[in-house]
Amino acid sequence: MDYLKFEKNYIKKRWRNKVSVALVFPNYYRIGMSNLGFLYIYETLNQYKEIVCERVFLPEKEESLRSVESNRPLKDFDIILFSIPFEVDYINVLKILMLGGIDLDPTHRKEVVLAGGVAIWLNPEPLSSFVDGFLMGEWEALEEKIVPVFMEYFHNKEKLLEILNTFSFSYIPHLEKKAVIKVAKSKKLSKIVYARLISEKAEFSNTYLIEISKGCGRSCRFCAAGFIYRPPRSYSEELLSEVIREVPENSKVGIIGLEFANKNEVFTLGRKLLEKNCILTFSSLRIDTLNEEFLELLKGTRSIAIAPETASLKLKKVINKNLTEEEIFWALNKFQEKKLKNVKFYFMMGLPLEDLSDLEETVKFVERLLKKKFKLTFSFTFSFFVPKPHTPFQWQSFLDLKKLKEKESFIKRRLGYVKNLRVESPKEAFIQALIARGDQRIKEFLILMAGRKGFKSALKTISGISEILAPEKSLDIVFPWDKIDTGVKKEFLWKEWQRALKLKLTPFCKTEKCKLCGACLTDLSG
Repeated sequence: MDYLKFEKNYIKKRWRNKVSVALVFPNYYRIGMSNLGFLYIYETLNQYKEIVCERVFLPEKEESLRSVESNRPLKDFDIILFSIPFEVDYINVLKILMLGGIDLDPTHRKEVVLAGGVAIWLNPEPLSSFVDGFLMGEWEALEEKIVPVFMEYFHNKEKLLEILNTFSFSYIPHLEKKAVIKVAKSKKLSKIVYARLISEKAEFSNTYLIEISKGCGRSCRFCAAGFIYRPPRSYSEELLSEVIREVPENSKVGIIGLEFANKNEVFTLGRKLLEKNCILTFSSLRIDTLNEEFLELLKGTRSIAIAPETASLKLKKVINKNLTEEEIFWALNKFQEKKLKNVKFYFMMGLPLEDLSDLEETVKFVERLLKKKFKLTFSFTFSFFVPKPHTPFQWQSFLDLKKLKEKESFIKRRLGYVKNLRVESPKEAFIQALIARGDQRIKEFLILMAGRKGFKSALKTISGISEILAPEKSLDIVFPWDKIDTGVKKEFLWKEWQRALKLKLTPFCKTEKCKLCGACLTDLSG
């Protein structure tokens, strides 16, 4: 498909005398084109006159793995740079390399294959047999250091990797084994992350994406992003005002990062965009912080997502996310008044300390909600909790497939009559957990899954599955991802794990005075 005819503001450059970079999103076009980080890197790399950066996505049809801009094969590029936000896409990384005719063994290929993205910060080890180098950190903190290296040494793979290895945020698996790899972050947000490129075929169709804050201080214990992006940081009103001037009138604008943004900045941004007749959409909403002033920003918004995770009071304490039923119903009434149409609910199954009575409470909440007869269209998604690296739940065991299927059956049996109900596949959750928590032992598993071999036969290639999915409950255990320094201390995560088991809530981040987790004390420069 010629995607360019559905896009605005794409960048097409001549190749002559330029360093060519294939920026690869290891999933389908519609998903990648709604990923702000990916779009931002594409635009910033193309600002360099010496570089031509083109996008590559997992193709809908396997024979068509080509760049979007010039329809070139992967092998034509000097540098192949993957942006990976989700662990399950590690399988797609291998699929793309295979389809592109790139050898999976870094020592047997001339091409430079690098990777970054949030999934990599969490745990790069499952991909360490296939990728030449990992770059850990926010692009704004990496760009000034790595782009000159790309331009100087793109023709000399060995030298390029050698120079990259000198940075504290890089991990080059076949070179010197570093004891610590630091995730580089922008201490002061001086450049706003905003995407001018929009597409009719994106998941967020024809939507300009703007990030208004980084990180979240709400301390939900299951949320990897909430810990690895610490400390929470907001953009200044001046920076937000600059980007507002760039947004065309009558546009659709997606606001990313509301969790910690200063409310006055949000209101100012929202009001100015509404003055330009823009429609605002939000990546997520914390409805326990909604007020009348914020609700005014929802004018024209059609769809909202709410993630209570559970209706069980016990589990709310375990996960440190205490969203009450009263708050939810109040918000739904307000959404109804504002003429919203669709509300998406997200729940989890398999949370720590969960039993059948906890799931029963969530089922009864959904039943009470439907009896209220709101003039809204609801959808309900139930997914399985996966204990992620760099969170307090990294010590939690993941359930076996049999128990996952029991929970799936319970929800389908009790709520099968509900319209727009989606329950995640236990197998998909199991694969996600294996990859999120795995190391080089899952190398063969990834290869077989990428080659579309059977799941059961691929599973047999992994030694020590129980050790991967059910770690020892000790602060002294060494995880494959321990060498990645996100700024948050392991000892703090262990204390939060203990608090979860005792059903103790932890207050939100107070960055001006709290130094407990360590993130605010860390040198972020990388």
